[in-house]
Amino acid sequence: MAFDGIISLIIWQFIIPRFVVGFVQSTLYSIFIRAGDPKPAFGSHKFVKHRKLILMTLYTAYFLFSIYEITHDIQSAGNLYRDLGVPLDVDDRKLQSRFRRLTIQYHPDKINSSADRDAGNAYYVHLLEARDTIIDGVKRFAYDRFGPSVLQCGKKCLTTRDYVEHSLQGTLFQYVVFIVGLAGANALGYFNEGAYWRYLALFTLMTMETRIALRPDHPPALVNIFNPLLTIFSQHNPYLPFQIITLLRKGTYTLAIFLQLLIPLYRVQPQQADVEGEEEAIHKQLDRLAQLAKDAQVDASRLLELEIIPFKADERLKGDVRNALKGYLVNNMIHGKPEVRNAMGMSLAKRRAGAPAGARGTK
Repeated sequence: MAFDGIISLIIWQFIIPRFVVGFVQSTLYSIFIRAGDPKPAFGSHKFVKHRKLILMTLYTAYFLFSIYEITHDIQSAGNLYRDLGVPLDVDDRKLQSRFRRLTIQYHPDKINSSADRDAGNAYYVHLLEARDTIIDGVKRFAYDRFGPSVLQCGKKCLTTRDYVEHSLQGTLFQYVVFIVGLAGANALGYFNEGAYWRYLALFTLMTMETRIALRPDHPPALVNIFNPLLTIFSQHNPYLPFQIITLLRKGTYTLAIFLQLLIPLYRVQPQQADVEGEEEAIHKQLDRLAQLAKDAQVDASRLLELEIIPFKADERLKGDVRNALKGYLVNNMIHGKPEVRNAMGMSLAKRRAGAPAGARGTK
């Protein structure tokens, strides 16, 4: 379990942001941008924007895959009830009846000579141990809440209290170690963002596990809501309390990493937002300037054709008149526009920003 968590953390922190996102972005550019058209330059506003969107999509996809993988692993591991083919609320009489039918089918004496006798013996021993665990009220109580690992307690655990104390000691020790480690990381300046929610999630999980361990029955939300909905809308088997705890632990860990990486991508630094807004305004003004120049060129060409009609016979006079009219129209229709003057002023101010004080000039 710890090894799986380390591998998942490496994928979240290194593989996706350093390798996968670059490959996906390059592939998408090659697909959606035609050959010969310029691609967004590395580090440009459009490039960074596209990278953030791709990174958000990759993080979301991996988060959903991780949740699916967690549920798949839990279902694949199964439980003793599923191995015996009985419901979670089976009573002793129905359990014994079911086990007799399984004995007729899987008893070692019923194994064919061509079958693997060792595997058959091992499977029947597993069924026998499952029956013995479920039919024993104390072991059944411990198994439902803490999983198969609690049965390794052996002769140390004889009563329900023994199983509960043995399991809760290990569980609470894990939480204490995790909280102390997280507090140490916060003191060193790591994981400070969202620290309150991490501590809240840890204390919530710890309280929930303790409450489930001390309950005489299964949680009502699990029995009356979660498991019925699960069986209606999917093919999954109902969950036992220890399986729900496993799902919550791994799911909370995955969700914490997902939010820690996703939330900063939605935030824009104020200085960066100002620069982006200024650049966008300049681009809009330049677009309007280009359109004004194009319209002025069309009007100037039309007026020139009308004005030079009397001078068609003299090419020199016709050229002088054309140049004079062009200069007049450009100076009065373009340079006099407020948008053009503002755009030219912002462009000059931007050029002078990095120049020495004595070289900035006044124009």
